[in-house]
Amino acid sequence: MEICQTLFYKRLFDILKNISNASFVTIDLEMSGIPTRSRFSPGSRSQNATKPTLQQQYDDVRSAAETFQILQVGLTLVEEVREKDFYIARPYNFDLSPLSYRGNDIGLQRTFSFSSSACDFLQKNSFDIGKVFRTGVPYLSREEESRLRKEDDQRAENKSKIPDLIIKNDDTNALKFCQDVRSSITDWLKKARPDLLKDCKLTGFQRRLVYQIVRKEFPDLRAFGRSDGDFMQIEKLDLKNEANFQTERLRRFNSKIIRQIGFRWVFEALCGGDVSEIDPLWFYDMEDDESEKQPNAIASRIKELNAKLLMKDHIIVGHNLFMDLAFLYKTFVGPLPSYVEEFKNEIHRLFPKIIDTKFMATHGLETMFTRSSLKEVLKPLQVINNPLILLHQDHREYGSSFGKDHEAGYDSWMTAELFIKLSAKIHSEQNELKDIEENTGFSHDENKSSQEISDNHYHKEEDSSTAPISSDQSFQKDVYPTKNFNSSFVSTNPFAVLENIDPEQSPEDTSKLNITARCDHRWLPDFTDDFWLAYFNKIRVNSIEGGTCDMATSDSDDGDTSDTARPDSNEGEHSPAKKKLCIKNK
Repeated sequence: MEICQTLFYKRLFDILKNISNASFVTIDLEMSGIPTRSRFSPGSRSQNATKPTLQQQYDDVRSAAETFQILQVGLTLVEEVREKDFYIARPYNFDLSPLSYRGNDIGLQRTFSFSSSACDFLQKNSFDIGKVFRTGVPYLSREEESRLRKEDDQRAENKSKIPDLIIKNDDTNALKFCQDVRSSITDWLKKARPDLLKDCKLTGFQRRLVYQIVRKEFPDLRAFGRSDGDFMQIEKLDLKNEANFQTERLRRFNSKIIRQIGFRWVFEALCGGDVSEIDPLWFYDMEDDESEKQPNAIASRIKELNAKLLMKDHIIVGHNLFMDLAFLYKTFVGPLPSYVEEFKNEIHRLFPKIIDTKFMATHGLETMFTRSSLKEVLKPLQVINNPLILLHQDHREYGSSFGKDHEAGYDSWMTAELFIKLSAKIHSEQNELKDIEENTGFSHDENKSSQEISDNHYHKEEDSSTAPISSDQSFQKDVYPTKNFNSSFVSTNPFAVLENIDPEQSPEDTSKLNITARCDHRWLPDFTDDFWLAYFNKIRVNSIEGGTCDMATSDSDDGDTSDTARPDSNEGEHSPAKKKLCIKNK
C-alpha cells in the first residue's frame, strides 16, 4: 500500500495497530547514496590486501549514513492467523521527504545529498525522485526534535535580552519616528479611539525601535508584530493573558513538531518508544458523530495502543541489514556513534531481536561463493506453499506486480515471504535430521549447515554420471506433490493453493528421503524456541573477516553506551484581543 503525506496522518493509527498485532515486521530501505569503492574493497587502490575490520567497514557505512538520506521505507507487517492456518501480510511503501511539513517554520535546516550513481540506479528502476519532495512523509529525529525545542526556548528567552539600539544625534529620521511612536502610544492611552495611521509598512529597524520603546518606557504595555511585521500592535499587559499567550505559542509550536515527527512515530512503535503524544484530531472526522470516534475516545485508544506497543516483544527482519540499521539510527535517533561497539549497543537497545535473512540463507556456507541477493535466495523457495503467507485484501498491489524490484515496499514483502519459507524449511530439515539420528544412528557434523547436509544427501542419490549440485542449486529441488509455481503464491484466497494439486499425481516414493525443499510445518517455530538462538542479532557483513556481526555482543574496551535522551514535550501561540493600538509607518 502506497502511503503519501496526506494519507499518512489518516492511516497512522491503523498502521500502529497493525504493528502491535504483527508477529514480525520486515523492513527495507532505498537511499540517496551508499558507500562506493571503499578504500578496503578489492577495487580500491589501497595496497592493503587484507579484509577490513568491522570498525573499518562501519566507518564507511557511517560516513554514507551521515552524507545521504533515506528516500523510501518499505514495511511488511505479518500477522499469524491461527484459526485460518495462514499468515496475513500488509506491505506498506513510504516516501520520506527531508523538507519541513508544508513549509512550517520550526527552524529546521537540513543539507541533503544525492549520489549520481544512486540516482541513475533508481531511475532505471522507475523510482520517481520528485515524488519524494511532492508527497513524501516528513520525519524528525530525536536529536533534531530536542535541538529545535531548545532553540525555540532560547529564542523566547532572548527576546527579553535584546540590546538597545543607539540612535545617533544626527539621525533625524529615526529620532522623529521614535517621537511619533511615543506620541501615538500616549494619545492612545488617553483616548478611547485613537486616530488611524497611514497604511505604510514598517521596516525591521522601525519594528525593533517600537519594541525597545515599549519595553523601556511603557512597562505596562506589550508590543506584537502583526501581518508578517507590516505593523505593530500595542496592548495593555495582562498577566493572565500573557500566560495564555505563552501557553498558546508553545502549543502551536508543539503541534508543528508533532506533525514534523511524521514517520518517526512508526519507528518509535517498532522500537518500543512512546507514541502517546500523537494528535487524536488527525483521525477525527467532524461528520462522524459516533461516540467512540470522538477526540476523547480516540485519545483513550491511542493511550491503550501505546501501552501495548511498549510491552510488545518486536521482531525486526531484513535482508543484509547492517547498512539499513545505520541509516535508520541516523535518520530517526541522531548522529551515529564513532565506534562500532557503541553502535551495536545502541541498536540492540532499540531492537533487541533482529533477524537477517541473508545470514540465515548463508549460515554455514562459503558466503563468498554463494549468491545471496534477496531475489536469488527467494526464487527457488517460491515453490513452497506451506507455511502459507497471503496478502491482505487492502494490500494486493504486489500480488500480481512484476518489475517492482528496488521499491522498498515490494522488497520488504519479498523479505517477509523469504523469511517465512526459509525459516520453515531450515526448521523442517533440522527435525528430519534428528529423526535420522534417532532411527539410523547417523550423526551429522555439528559444524555443517543444514544446507550442506541436504546437498550431501542429494549427491548420494544422484547417478554417478550426474554433476554435483551447487549450494544455490540445491534449493531448487521440488518434492511437493503440487505443480511448480512461476511466482510467489499471493492469493487472498487461502484455498486457492488447492487448485495447483494434480489429483492424478502419485505420492513420492517413501523409501527415498528428500530433505532439501520439504516444509511440512504450517507455522514458524515460536520465537522463544531455541531454533532462533543461531539467528537472533547475527548480521551478514561479507566484506569483513568472519563475515558476521553479532549485534548482541560487545567489547567493553571499545566504549560505553550513552543513551539518547528522549526530549520532553512542551506546549506552545496566540494573542488575546483587548483594547489595541496599531502603529504603522507615517
